[in-house]
Amino acid sequence: MNIMFFITPKKDVISVSDKDNIKTVLKTLNEHKFSSVPIINAEGNYLGTIKEGDILWYLYQKSSFNERLIETTNIMDVPRRSTNVTAKVDANVEDLLHILISQNFVPAIDDSNIFIGIIKRRDVISYAYDKIKSDEGYMADFFHAKKLSR
Repeated sequence: MNIMFFITPKKDVISVSDKDNIKTVLKTLNEHKFSSVPIINAEGNYLGTIKEGDILWYLYQKSSFNERLIETTNIMDVPRRSTNVTAKVDANVEDLLHILISQNFVPAIDDSNIFIGIIKRRDVISYAYDKIKSDEGYMADFFHAKKLSR
C-alpha cells in the first residue's frame, strides 16, 4: 500500500516557517496543542521538525527565558536533538512502520524535497486496528499465536 492513502495534505498541516522566531513557534504549538511541527521554507521545502523539547533545551542552555531572547531568536538557530525521518511519495506503508514507532508523524516529500504533507501514526494504527477488528479470525489466530510463543 502506498503512503498517499494515509497522507494529510500540506494545506491541512500546521507548520512553521524558517523565518519564524521562538515566540511564534511556541504560540503555534500552544494554540494547536502540539509537541512538534514541521519547518517549511518559502519554496515549500521541508527543513526539519522542531519539538518543544528542542526549544526548552535551547533556552535552558542559554540560561534565559526572557522575552527578548524568545522574540529575537530565529527557530533555525535552535539545535534539534533528533531528526525526523522523511518518506518519499512512492514509499510503501510497510517501510514507514518502523519509523512510526518513534515519530508521531512522518513528513512526506517529493523528489525535490518539497513538503507534500504528513503521515500520522494515529491514522496508520487506526486503519490497522479497523482491519484487524473486521477479521475476527485473524484476531483469534493472533492471540493464540501469542499464547503459544510464551
